[in-house]
Formats: sequence, C-alpha cells, structure tokens
Amino acid sequence: MTLAELGEKANLSISYLSQIERDKTSPSLTTLETIAKSLNTGLRYLFESDSEVAFVVRANKSPDVTNPSTPIERHPLMPLTGNPEIEVYQITIHPRNGMEENEQYAGEEIIFMLDGELTILIDDEQFILNTGDSIHYDALLTHRWKNATSQSCVMIWGRAHSLSDFSSSNAPRVWNKKSEENGI
Repeated sequence: MTLAELGEKANLSISYLSQIERDKTSPSLTTLETIAKSLNTGLRYLFESDSEVAFVVRANKSPDVTNPSTPIERHPLMPLTGNPEIEVYQITIHPRNGMEENEQYAGEEIIFMLDGELTILIDDEQFILNTGDSIHYDALLTHRWKNATSQSCVMIWGRAHSLSDFSSSNAPRVWNKKSEENGI
C-alpha cells in the first residue's frame, strides 16, 4: 500500500505519514489505531517485534477473572492486554447455575464442550450440548446459558467482536441452518 492509499483510507496527510515512517514525529495512540484499522490489522501488530511469535498464558499464572463466590469460573486462554477483537476462555459452570442473559453485541460466539452438559437458549430456540459438541452463533441474538444438571460443565468459549471498520467477506452467513447441498 502506498502512503497516498494509506493516507486516503486513514484520512491522514501523506506528509504526516511520511514523518511517522521516518521517525520524525510520534503519532498519538488514536492515530496509530486509525492506521492499524486502515491496514486491516490490530494495534498490537504495530508494536510486536519479530521475536514475539506467540503469547503464552501459563496455567499456574492464569488470572481467574471471577469472584470465588460466583457459580461460574472463567479463566482466560489469551493475554488480557489491550482491547482484543477475539477473546477465548475456559469456563466452568457449577451444577444448576447459569447466566440469566449474556451481553448482546455485534459479533460472534463459539462454544466447544469439554465436559458435561450445557443448555443454550438463543432467541426462542433451545440447544443442549454435550462433551465434544460445539455451537457458533450471532451474538446480537438474545442468548443465555444454563447448567441444569447435577455435574459441573466445562467449555471453551470464544467471542469475536464485529470488525465493521474492516473490509468484510462477501460470503453470506446462515445461522443455525443446514445446507442440503453439501450435507453440513
């Protein structure tokens, strides 16, 4: 991408971008975020070095982001720094507990069941997941989870916020529908 193309996408002047590129000026964090979005990448990418090929969260150092008295344990599987577009957690829901209603937002969620049984209500439809099952849904829909059993359930839960500022795929999404063409 040329400076002119980036300048047009980011609404920044070519001369200003050139000064940034030649280390003659230091852009604000807001400007860096605008540049990152214009390049279809995350802000963290602008700060990572070649030596940072992976980010590890060690089991013995993973922060528990729950209150010990709550019926749900949530352990992050990704670093909690910055404002990630994707979040992934291991969640344990203790027996006969759940979420009254989860946050609705422009984005997607996926659940993979590691152990136990989970009931998920999406709008007016109910899904029961068991060990090894997974589900993927639009997070704008009303959704909630519950563990109606006498055993804890453990899952991997991930969410991705909508990247509306980024160029999107033209592929259509059909939620919770089976395709007769390819048997999926």
